[in-house]
Amino acid sequence: MDLKDIKALYRFLKGTDIVELELEDKRGKVKLKRGVVGADGAAVSFVPATVLGESAEAEKSKAEAKSNIKTVTSPMVGTFYGAASPDIPSFVEMGSQVKSGEVVCIIEAMKIMNEIDSDVTGKVVAILVENGQPVEYGEPLFNVEV
Repeated sequence: MDLKDIKALYRFLKGTDIVELELEDKRGKVKLKRGVVGADGAAVSFVPATVLGESAEAEKSKAEAKSNIKTVTSPMVGTFYGAASPDIPSFVEMGSQVKSGEVVCIIEAMKIMNEIDSDVTGKVVAILVENGQPVEYGEPLFNVEV
């Protein structure tokens, strides 16, 4: 649902006694609520519209559930490192087999090296970040074929 549609619903709702309206179509879901006029005749307060359509992350999760590719994400903000030190091989490479609970990388946060474990078992089919790259909470790090 786009902003134009939500504004039209707001104008409609404003001219009625309807307190709550929920509408769903193929483009998403919107829920509008407004306060009730009190016994003292206080003005109606309108709570801004909240679009309840599926977020990109929810859609991605659904797509993953249908496929056999799972994503290992960063559990924190920090700097990604594929190995414990620059002179040793990376924990995982493209095509590596990983087990649930196996260390796949390190995220440095506040000068602490945090080992990140895989939460799935399978074959690494994509490494989505580069060594030394800053990462955000929830950012995809690896795609693993389960």
